[in-house]
Amino acid sequence: MGLEELMQAKNTYNAFSLLLTGCLALSLASCQSFSWHLAASKKGGTVELCLSNGDECPQAGGVSPSSISVYRWDNMHDNELVWDAQPKNPITAGNISGVVTYGVPPKDWINKLAPPALICGKAYLVNPGAHYFALKCDGTVVVFDDPHLEEFFREKTPAEPEKIKSKGPETRRTTH
Repeated sequence: MGLEELMQAKNTYNAFSLLLTGCLALSLASCQSFSWHLAASKKGGTVELCLSNGDECPQAGGVSPSSISVYRWDNMHDNELVWDAQPKNPITAGNISGVVTYGVPPKDWINKLAPPALICGKAYLVNPGAHYFALKCDGTVVVFDDPHLEEFFREKTPAEPEKIKSKGPETRRTTH
């Protein structure tokens, strides 16, 4: 094999390696988790949450979180897990609508930790998605993301997220 043929073989090998690397990167990127959105509205004495991966809530076909957990933030530094719900059978769990009342597990789910009542003036971090909602003491509900947590505790109204198309009462969303 001559030097020219050796160089051509090396270039072919490099091109093939680059192609495989690109295909692997694309396939890994497509496996990444969805971006979660949160909307919230007051419902009686509690809050109704709507989780989605798109611009509408509830989204067509529902969502499939592996669990739902909520942490209460009493200030910028102190938080506590206050609600944790999971499918009764994670292996056979299907989609849920995405509309969930705080503290009430979706159909075929169970509470791993039953929540206390909501407290006005506290922030609640919802997973999946890592977005906050708060029941303000005037009865309104706000949704915000992590950079706005400090604003909330300084009693400033967090910057209002864009509206989300909802099939229910007015809601707001944040994206992650």
